[in-house]
Amino acid sequence: MNVQSIVLLMSIVALGSMGAASQAFAEHGQQHGDAPIPISIEVNGDTFDHESTIVVNGLVGNMRVGTPVALIVTGANGVVTIDQVTPAADGSFSFSINTASPLMKYDGEYKIKATYGDQNINDVAVVTLEGGLVKQESHSGHEEGHHSEAADLTDALNYNISGGMVESITSTNDDSLLITIHMAEDDGKITINLSEDIITPFNDGSFFVLVNGEESDDAEQNGTEVTIPFDSTTTDIEIVGTHVVPEFGTIAMIVLAVAIVSIIAVSAKSRLSIMPRI
Repeated sequence: MNVQSIVLLMSIVALGSMGAASQAFAEHGQQHGDAPIPISIEVNGDTFDHESTIVVNGLVGNMRVGTPVALIVTGANGVVTIDQVTPAADGSFSFSINTASPLMKYDGEYKIKATYGDQNINDVAVVTLEGGLVKQESHSGHEEGHHSEAADLTDALNYNISGGMVESITSTNDDSLLITIHMAEDDGKITINLSEDIITPFNDGSFFVLVNGEESDDAEQNGTEVTIPFDSTTTDIEIVGTHVVPEFGTIAMIVLAVAIVSIIAVSAKSRLSIMPRI
């Protein structure tokens, strides 16, 4: 065998070894959950009225034990539905969305987004609702639903902001907070401590964060503290949990009223006790 034949044979053996090693590495990554986890969803139609049920069926691959699929539905009025479900053993899952919900009273497009584990592992479907109300633009530039009967929680939460000013923090619906940003700048950031007395997280301890109505992939959470980057176009930041205490201000007033009544009662009793008997 001449030198050229030996070199050719060694090259073939080396290439074969590299291919086997690459295959083994890929299989190892998949077994250890390093490979991307695909997810797909489909709905039972494209257009619905406001008395329908939207059925979302989906499938995930490379199952992660104990990891739920998170569903978030957004429309003209912001977040309208949030849910979580654990996939079956074969990776399948299903959600139902009732379009008769007061939060889905407006016509237009609604985005259905399913996320599995990592925020980058998601799939989106868009449906259209017809036969309801037409969303009117607010003169203030903010969504009507965000300010209707909203409780002002600006002074009830601890936060720190750079690159902008907080105009207000209010409760929206009964499961989210709306932070209105004024004079936002690029590379802005807000860090807020979310007390469970005001808003409670999902079962896994997490919150959904939306910036200008779009889910934020840059928000970071450490316990009850959430840090949210934003840019100069930001006007609204929404933090979604499972429950908000919208009556926070009302409760405070009730407590104050009870305290005042108690003080009056004690004062009256004291006056009676020191009055001379006739």
